[in-house]
Amino acid sequence: MIFVALLHAVNLGARRKVPMADLRALLTGLGLAEVRTYIQSGNAVFSADPETDLRGRLEAALEARFGFPVPVTLRTAPEWREAARGCPAHLRDEPVVLAFLRDPPDPARVAALRGRNVAPERWEIVDQTLYQTVPDGVRSMKLSSGVIERTLGVGVTVRNERTAQAIAAMLDT
Repeated sequence: MIFVALLHAVNLGARRKVPMADLRALLTGLGLAEVRTYIQSGNAVFSADPETDLRGRLEAALEARFGFPVPVTLRTAPEWREAARGCPAHLRDEPVVLAFLRDPPDPARVAALRGRNVAPERWEIVDQTLYQTVPDGVRSMKLSSGVIERTLGVGVTVRNERTAQAIAAMLDT
């Protein structure tokens, strides 16, 4: 089965460095096959036998190798393709980012997030992906990954639409 692994908050500053060559070597050493990475933001595609706690095994190996905890969000290839093409039509008139949720959010917490005023941004959750418009650019986002995490109570990592599409293309090669 083919998986996409998204590492949270790596390679954003001087700390929390995870070189992609080292990530590929680590994943290959764990017995994962056809390991490929995309840009320096912690995106990996690989094939593996499905297992109960693949995410936990990856997180433990990453922490052991790099010396800090690295949350991981996993999607199967079909889940990724669906997320990459699943942006609701009413959000398509502006640039969009995708916030990948590690776990399904509690409906009460989603309601709490809906109560926040983040205009002019708009957003919608489909399955475990939050699609968000960024009319003023990602540096000015009111609905940041930190706000999403705290309000929904689940881990999140954000990728731009170009990255989502590029990874989808990787799945087809």
